[in-house]
Amino acid sequence: MRLFSRALIAGILLSALMPAYGDDEWRGTTLSDRTLEKVNLALVAYQGCVNSETRAHIGEQADSRVLTDRVLKTCEEKLSKVKAAFDGENVPGTISERYMRSRRTQAARQILRTFMGAQAAQTVTGQP
Repeated sequence: MRLFSRALIAGILLSALMPAYGDDEWRGTTLSDRTLEKVNLALVAYQGCVNSETRAHIGEQADSRVLTDRVLKTCEEKLSKVKAAFDGENVPGTISERYMRSRRTQAARQILRTFMGAQAAQTVTGQP
């Protein structure tokens, strides 16, 4: 019984200590359907750009990191449309920048993996 009462008191204290949302804080559920559609369309365009640019550079004799940077810089304009959509909804900069950074990182990993695999296959087969 003592354990139950201690757990109950601890639960009450923890719930009282939980921070409440302020009126000026942004919540993830406030994005409109139109904004989500803009973001999704921009992400599809970005991924399409990444894929086509990656295919265009496969087979080049350069460091895979240099090629990856080249592809990311070429497609950055497409990703900036996502940031513009978030800015239009007044999403805090730290949240939108974190999202943008995660998308860039995912794309960089994908591109680098593709280039390294292609270069390894070229080395094994002996084809330039």
